[in-house]
Amino acid sequence: MKIALVNSFFPPWRGGAETYAYNLAGALSAMGHGVTVLCTNPPFPPGISQVGGIIVRRRRLIGRIYGTPIMPSLLRDLFNLDADVFHANFPSPYIAFAVALASRVRRIPAVLTWHNDLPPVTSFANVLISAHDNVFLPRYIRAYRRVIATSEIYAKESHILPGLGRLVTVIPNGVDCERFHPSSATIPSRQSGDAFTLLFVGALTKWHRYKGLDVLLRAMKVALRQRKGIRLLVVGDGELAGEYRSLASELGLGAQVAFLGNVPDDELPHYYAVSDAAVLPSKDRSEGFGLTILEANASGKPVIASNVGGIPSVVTDGYNGLLVPPKDTSKLAKAILWLSEDPDAITRMGLNGRKVAENHSWTKTAAHTEQLYREIAD
Repeated sequence: MKIALVNSFFPPWRGGAETYAYNLAGALSAMGHGVTVLCTNPPFPPGISQVGGIIVRRRRLIGRIYGTPIMPSLLRDLFNLDADVFHANFPSPYIAFAVALASRVRRIPAVLTWHNDLPPVTSFANVLISAHDNVFLPRYIRAYRRVIATSEIYAKESHILPGLGRLVTVIPNGVDCERFHPSSATIPSRQSGDAFTLLFVGALTKWHRYKGLDVLLRAMKVALRQRKGIRLLVVGDGELAGEYRSLASELGLGAQVAFLGNVPDDELPHYYAVSDAAVLPSKDRSEGFGLTILEANASGKPVIASNVGGIPSVVTDGYNGLLVPPKDTSKLAKAILWLSEDPDAITRMGLNGRKVAENHSWTKTAAHTEQLYREIAD
């Protein structure tokens, strides 16, 4: 089967949808399918390359509308590419509309993975979201044979998905349990007596404010009043990096927070290995799943995360992590303190997390997705 997978960016660009596109494409290719990825070019020049068995067409980025990358050549590619199925990724209205149009004109079945609703980053953004959701979305969404939600919870709590009825199919995300593994570190793991170390992994852009790094920094300030031996590692970069650094400095956290930037992908497992727990303090339902949860769990680490969006579909409170109310600095600080003082809980929830991760392989995700492709192609 020839599959055209369309996403805004592609690794080494860091993001949940990019991780999804890379791993799904790789798993489908390993199953014998021909996979072509269409995306914008950053951080590389435009061009065509091969990543493993995947053909990657990086097209010139000319600008963004509400954070959505615009690549003028996308429609031309979609109308000329030899494909049996189109697979688009949302939140990118531009990509979703372009793939829907090509699907209708060429009569090639299409699938859309709905990673999350459009995030309301500004008051003006709310106007654009309303226009998209109420005017444009109804005009193109029915071109898709199926819309994939990554969790049952998000399929019910999204602003959009419940209204799509039987169009929605749930296929959970996966994780590479060989790459992220309790014994995968090539640098020493933390030792007894080391500071209790938390890890945050996420893009530091205004489109990802909902990840809640500011909430975490303020919770760190509260927690450190009661326990000094806590530190935070921040992996990720973006235009808000300076703002978060300034906030950390204002809170007096300079020595306790390390901003590491976009570390190479092959080094990311090491940072999970030297941490005690990962934190995903998302603010709202813009968090459709949270792939970093599975990465941490696969590494044998528990997660402290917000009880919002699709997160509760992955984290069971007290089993593989702790759930706290979103935007609640006090409750987040209490969870950090509680976990920092209970090494047995860290070990227990880390072992349970590994079990959760092992049930979420990309091979399984790809197999379910392949089955869906065959259903819509009949």
